[in-house]
Amino acid sequence: MNERILIVEDDRSFGVMLQKWFERNGFSVTLCSGMVAAQEELSKAAYRVILSDLRLPDGDGIMLLTWLNETGLSIPVIMMTGYGEIQTAVSAIKLGAFDFLEKPINPSLLTQKIEAVLASTKEAPSLREKPSAAYNQQREKEHIVFGRSLLSTQMYSYIDMVAPTQMAVMIVGESGTGKEHVAQMIHRKSVRSGGPFVAVDCGGLSMELAPSELFGHKKGSFTSAIEDKTGFFMEANGGTLFLDEVGNLPYGVQMQMLRSLQEKRIRPVGTPSPIEVDVRIITATNKDLEKAIAEGRFREDLYHRLNEFMIKMPPLRECAEDISIYADHFREEANRELDKQVKSISPEVLSRLESYAWPGNLRELRNVIRRAVLFSAGDGITLDSLPILSEKKKEPEKEIVVSLFSEPEREKEKIIMALERVKGNKTKAALLLQIDRKTLYNKIHLYNIQL
Repeated sequence: MNERILIVEDDRSFGVMLQKWFERNGFSVTLCSGMVAAQEELSKAAYRVILSDLRLPDGDGIMLLTWLNETGLSIPVIMMTGYGEIQTAVSAIKLGAFDFLEKPINPSLLTQKIEAVLASTKEAPSLREKPSAAYNQQREKEHIVFGRSLLSTQMYSYIDMVAPTQMAVMIVGESGTGKEHVAQMIHRKSVRSGGPFVAVDCGGLSMELAPSELFGHKKGSFTSAIEDKTGFFMEANGGTLFLDEVGNLPYGVQMQMLRSLQEKRIRPVGTPSPIEVDVRIITATNKDLEKAIAEGRFREDLYHRLNEFMIKMPPLRECAEDISIYADHFREEANRELDKQVKSISPEVLSRLESYAWPGNLRELRNVIRRAVLFSAGDGITLDSLPILSEKKKEPEKEIVVSLFSEPEREKEKIIMALERVKGNKTKAALLLQIDRKTLYNKIHLYNIQL
């Protein structure tokens, strides 16, 4: 066979294990420990497949994909992801990755993925053959699904409204609601869509390393600076910098961030003069930043700089009418990944899914459907293949509010009572009022009830 494969993996022992596995199966393998080394190797030789870790010491898989697109290298990329990185991996697929694999790697599944890549590319790709725009748009359509609930459609309208502007956007919502997915949508709909989209997990930035990671450094500026580093701001120059969980940004770095945003210039560690950068900032958080400001953990001036436009991600429990749409999308995704042919989800399963609280939101729903597809013996997901959903919604306190139908002249008063009783949870309020959520939303709008 002797097909050439490039492995990009900073875990040396794991990378060597993969290398030996491929060599035993007749492949010619090159192992690189980071993105820069991979770029140098790809500039010298052609490869049939790239197998890359999503997180690298000098970048990530998203940045590698962006570089491949910019340089015209149309080489299929399979991303390797750890637990909790699936959403980012899906984002990578939207940028052109062929597929992704979860660690620990299943050899048989790896074999299937490699065979699928080779079958889809009969000839070694040209070093300057770029994927067509139509191909990229088609891949994007295949991996995007839109909710149809009132809250979801309202959110999409806000995305369409703010995307063409240069405003800094803050996306707030519970974990697992798809904040990075929304950030990607804003980028794709903006005038910066042709530029890079660089995602940064602020929770992984320590006080010591954050200035170097964000702004870059000069070789020799500190002990471990063995080479120049670009930094995330320069990587995103001309595009969008997405700061995930921005509430975790070290307090000491927040002033540097504010100054960089105000002046539109950065100063890499160890350099005498600043460098101009052109980036749009999108942030995301599942924390109460106003509380963090009151406690002295987050700068108020930085908060207002980042929060020029806020998009609130609705939790899945408040968009129950979207659950069937998302579940069917995740069923198709799991079929492709697990090589299954599960064609439907039973009404009983959908009813169970719609009555569950979903503390993990879309991420949890995806995992549940994925497991159900794996355990399905037939061509449909039934209750037998559904995992136990232990954390159910609490029963509504029906005695406090009488049905709207008994005294329609007191509708507005009763709606306000119900919303106050359940602290603004519209799903619970609708149950108390014995109406569906859509009716409740319409009446809130009719009576101009401020939440």
